[in-house]
Amino acid sequence: MDRHITTFPAPQTGKISLVVAPRAVVGSLMTILATLALRGQVTVIDSGNCFDAYTLARALRVHTHQIDAALKRVLLSRAFTCYQVLAMLAELPMDDTPVIVLDLLSTFLDESVNLNKRLRLLDSSLNLLRRISQDAPVAIWARTRTSAVASEDQRLLLPLLEIANDIWELQAPETPIHQLPLF
Repeated sequence: MDRHITTFPAPQTGKISLVVAPRAVVGSLMTILATLALRGQVTVIDSGNCFDAYTLARALRVHTHQIDAALKRVLLSRAFTCYQVLAMLAELPMDDTPVIVLDLLSTFLDESVNLNKRLRLLDSSLNLLRRISQDAPVAIWARTRTSAVASEDQRLLLPLLEIANDIWELQAPETPIHQLPLF
């Protein structure tokens, strides 16, 4: 897996593209979304409340002056629970409309839902995404975390890695440690 990619190709029909990266990748994802919105309708399911309309508009402005028309082709749904993610995916039409899921695992980290239940809901969601990908491009972003939920995050990430056809894994750039002078 290449850890130095900063732009990603647009997802393709018949494949599930997965980006595993920190939150800093949102700008690149908005660029992909802009490319898809210029071609037609796109469905976005935002599971981590990270959709950035300003960055999307800037990415669109590079290619067109009809920003409002392109923005209207982006159908945004925000999911706040893992139950809502599954319900939103189940309601999507099985057509050729590209689907982008932002920060999918965020809602599945809800500790108020039993882990086994969350794993079953994730499995059902991934089955729906697999079916959708047969007719439409599907891209998923799974945010990497460095907090206490990182081990649980890894357990939830494994099924995603198994269904993905194209995987890009990025890490946050390391900041060099500098000793400050005393005087």
